[in-house]
Amino acid sequence: MPADGLLPPHRVRIEVRFREVDAYGVAWHGHYVDWLEVARHRFAAHFDFDTEAFLARGIRLPMLELALDFRQALRFGDLVEVEVLPAPDPRKVLAFRYRLTRVADGRLVATARTAQVVQGADGRLLLGWPADLAALVAGMRAYGAGTASGSETLKRVP
Repeated sequence: MPADGLLPPHRVRIEVRFREVDAYGVAWHGHYVDWLEVARHRFAAHFDFDTEAFLARGIRLPMLELALDFRQALRFGDLVEVEVLPAPDPRKVLAFRYRLTRVADGRLVATARTAQVVQGADGRLLLGWPADLAALVAGMRAYGAGTASGSETLKRVP
């Protein structure tokens, strides 16, 4: 994965590796889920979200929903930019939306959405989130509200 320290926290660039393509030479669909996770974790880390610290306290964030819509194929060596921002959701979940764009030509290759719930160590839903988690999520949502989304935000590289 190339260094992307110059990108804002809601974007990450990932190079499609040889092991990620199938017999047709196309990036296998299952790897997209990994790329979404890389982007989501980088974005959350920007807000000092420490997954291990929350796990140690018995707080889990299992995936509730994943939707992925493919538009264009990615191939070995393609550089893909993954944009992630909080998504509106009326439920007590952490929801994110994603845009994956091929850097070489700026083409949209996929869109996605995830939603996670907050659980305690016993597996019960936590509808009353711990104050520090609620503050982190509020910061992420405020950032997302102040950031334009869509193709106009994607850095185009020839």
